[in-house]
Amino acid sequence: MNELLKSNLTLRIVSSLLLAGVTIVSLFHGSPLFETLLFFVFLLLMLELRRLPFRAQGYFFVGLYSIISFLSVYWLSKEVELLFFLFCIVWSSDIGAYCAGKFFGGPKVLPKVRPNKTWAGVFGACFLTLFMITLLFDYYVILDYQSATSYFIEEDILVLSLIFSLLSQIGDFLQSYIKRQLGIKDTGSLIPGHGGLFDRLDGLIFVAPIFALFVYCL
Repeated sequence: MNELLKSNLTLRIVSSLLLAGVTIVSLFHGSPLFETLLFFVFLLLMLELRRLPFRAQGYFFVGLYSIISFLSVYWLSKEVELLFFLFCIVWSSDIGAYCAGKFFGGPKVLPKVRPNKTWAGVFGACFLTLFMITLLFDYYVILDYQSATSYFIEEDILVLSLIFSLLSQIGDFLQSYIKRQLGIKDTGSLIPGHGGLFDRLDGLIFVAPIFALFVYCL
């Protein structure tokens, strides 16, 4: 069992690093590389969702929200630093929740929806997000990335990071609820250690339209 857990953790780490690396390189390289990657991932996600045992209306609503989410990411990609800021929030939340949950354990948040999600994981996600965003903000200030730092002051950005970290985790819970309703453990097996694309992108899919709307209203 321990060997299995270690093997799964190794796969999870390696696949996460590869996915993050490809995403960051394509994002900062710009058009058309990032748009091509985004469109390719979108097609794979739609195919994955099509294979799930949704009722017609379920597939429609999840698919529609996913389309809105990908369009939001595309719109945000025009301000690269802002989209990278969102990616860092979602990734930090995922890593912090996973590591804190594994290390500390403790009481579950919603065991009937997400049996492995603990309060330690929630706080771990928030802590790592705040830590990483603090480093990121200082990095942007040093490099004088006005497009990123002109939107917020540091106190605001920490509060916003906390809010969007929590929203990302809500997306994780919603995706788990959907899987419970469908009677499945994973939405696919495309990504080693994670499952399917919907498993990997759940937080981002939920939070991207909200973040884009927030930026639009600034």
